[in-house]
Amino acid sequence: MIRLRAVYIVVSLLLAGALYAQGGQGENNSFYTPVELKLQEKRGLEFSGVTGSTALFKKSDAPTGMFAGLIFLTFINPIVVFEDKKVFIGLTKEISKSFYPYGRLSFEYSFLFRTFNKNHFRFSYNYDHVTDKSGDWIIFVVSPGAGFFSDTETNGIFVQGSGGMFFPTPLFMGHLYLKYRFTKVFDKNRSDIHDISLGMGFVF
Repeated sequence: MIRLRAVYIVVSLLLAGALYAQGGQGENNSFYTPVELKLQEKRGLEFSGVTGSTALFKKSDAPTGMFAGLIFLTFINPIVVFEDKKVFIGLTKEISKSFYPYGRLSFEYSFLFRTFNKNHFRFSYNYDHVTDKSGDWIIFVVSPGAGFFSDTETNGIFVQGSGGMFFPTPLFMGHLYLKYRFTKVFDKNRSDIHDISLGMGFVF
């Protein structure tokens, strides 16, 4: 119960910080039609085709308050796992390679606070569908995906869906997301797995 309450408090604070920073954009929000998304060397994140022009985003364009709140998610990404009618808490981290607009390949490692099968490894393909609205320096996406699962003792496949946003940093794109996933385990003696996670992935 203490762990669940701690995770709930951290998640609540992070979501509140994100909403505050989003609200601070005020009237700067606009409609856009994304055509190309790429990292510019030592310059930031560039969107080509935004309202017929090119918009360049640098580190200074992002609210400092937002980065202060997201720094927690740089190291702490909570995950809740439902397996064999039991609930387990853990930490997870995702690293992705983007091939926009063709999709994104991801590796994710999760550590569960329990006495068995503590380590989960996942490789996945994700398609990032950009929504119709954006702030001055972030884009919102819905990302369906599927991939391969292993806990070193058994394997499986999974489908997942997440909603979140991409934002630029000097070295990579940050991906703040809320994700649900269903994993079909190949071992008939093991139950299938459901999990929900809140995190910040690194996209290169």
